[in-house]
Amino acid sequence: MMLKHGQMLATSDGLMLKIVEFIGSGGQGEVYRVLAEGTEYALKWYHHPGTDSQRRMAREQREALSKYLLKNAPPDGRFLWPIAIVEDPKNTTFGYLMPLMPDRFFGLEALVLGQMRPVPTFRTLCRAAIGLAECFRKLHNMGACYKDINLGGPVIDPVNGDVMVCDLDNVRINKTPGNIIFVFFAAPELIRGDSICQTNTDIHSLAVLLFYMFVRQHPLDGLRQLQVNVFNEAAQRKYYGRKPLFIFDPKDDSNRPIPGFHDHAIRNWGLYPHFLQRLFIRAFTDGLTAPALRVREGEWMEAFSTLRDCRYYCSECGAECFMDFERTPDGVDPTCWRCNQTSVVPMRLEIGDRWVLLNHDTEIFGHHLGQRLDFGRPGGRVSRHPNDPRKWGITNLTDTKWTYRSREGEIKECAPGRSFPLRNGLVIQMCAVEAVVRVR
Repeated sequence: MMLKHGQMLATSDGLMLKIVEFIGSGGQGEVYRVLAEGTEYALKWYHHPGTDSQRRMAREQREALSKYLLKNAPPDGRFLWPIAIVEDPKNTTFGYLMPLMPDRFFGLEALVLGQMRPVPTFRTLCRAAIGLAECFRKLHNMGACYKDINLGGPVIDPVNGDVMVCDLDNVRINKTPGNIIFVFFAAPELIRGDSICQTNTDIHSLAVLLFYMFVRQHPLDGLRQLQVNVFNEAAQRKYYGRKPLFIFDPKDDSNRPIPGFHDHAIRNWGLYPHFLQRLFIRAFTDGLTAPALRVREGEWMEAFSTLRDCRYYCSECGAECFMDFERTPDGVDPTCWRCNQTSVVPMRLEIGDRWVLLNHDTEIFGHHLGQRLDFGRPGGRVSRHPNDPRKWGITNLTDTKWTYRSREGEIKECAPGRSFPLRNGLVIQMCAVEAVVRVR
C-alpha cells in the first residue's frame, strides 16, 4: 500500500482527508476509504510514474480532471464522479476524491466468473442492462465518451439491478486522442488506428459488455482463438481489429464456439428470443465495419425492457425462461431450457403491439403506460386477492383512476390502490393506454 492508515492529505482546495481503510488496487493505482469533515469518501491514488511515458500520462490525467471532469456536473447520479484533486505532499503523484460506492454493488467480473452472490436473476440483469445503457447514453449526450468501457467500470446490485459507473478518470471529451487500455473491448477501428475514442467506439464496447453480461463470453472468441498457439498482442489485434468475426455470424461459421472451451456461449445464446439475438448479430456483423450501424443505447434499453416483459417461470421446475413470440405459435407451450419439459405460459397483457407476461412478480412501469422508460416507481403490480389466493389481479399503483370492461361490456372503475381481476378478454384503460388480458 502506498498510503498508511491515519495519514492526512488535502485536496487542492484545502479539504483535509484522513486515510481510513485500503479498499483495493488496479493497474492505475489504489483506492482508499477516507474521512473528511465527518463524511466518508473514496480516494483514488495513482501509482508513482517512473518513466517519461508514465509522467506524460499522469499530466494528461491531471489535466482531464482539472479542466473537464471537475468543471462539469455528472450526467446522472449513478456516476461516481470526481469531486476534487488530492495533492501529494512529496509532489510525486496525486489522486482524486469521489463518492464512496455502497457495499451492495459488485463488479461485472464477478458475474462473468460466476462469483457474484446472490446470483442475479434475469429480471435483475435486464434492469441492470437498461440502467447501464441509459447511463452511457447520458454521458454521450453531454459530449463525452467513457473511452475504456470494460468489466471493471460498471457495478451492479445483484438483488435489484441498480447500477453505478466507476473509474471516471477515463472519461474525455468526445474524440480526444488517447491510448487503448482494454483491447478486448475496443472497437476494431481503434485497434487498427483508423479512429480515436468517441461515442461510436463506446457503442461497440457497450455491446461487448452486454454480451458478456448475458452470454458470459467475448463475442469474437471462438474456434479461431484456439487455432493460435499464443494469443498474444499480435493475435489480439488481428482477431479484434483487422479480421473480427462474430462467433454466431449467420453467414460465416468459421469462428463458432467449441464445446469444452466455450460452453457458456453455447448454452446461453439459445436462451434468448430472436429479437435480442438479432441486435447482437447486427452489433457484431454490420457494426464491426460500419460504426453508424451499431446498436445505440436506446435500442438496448428497449430490447432489455422487452426481454424483461417476455420472461416467465417454468411451471415444472421454476427456472426463468423467455417466451419467443416470433418463433412460438400462439397456443403452443414452449419447452424449458433447464428441465426440458413443456411449460405452461402465464396470461399476458397486450398493450398495442407490446406483450407483458403476467408472473407473480410482474410490475407495470411508465413505459407500459405511454410514458418514458423508468423503473423507479411501478405503476401497477400483479397481486393476489386478499381473501382468495386462487384469484389474481393487477393493482393500480398510479394516482390516476383506471377503468376496465368485461367481455360482456360491463364497465367498472379501478381507483388508485385497488385491483382489477385477471380474466381473459378483459379490456383496461390504464392512464393513456388500452390493454387487454389474454390467455395463450
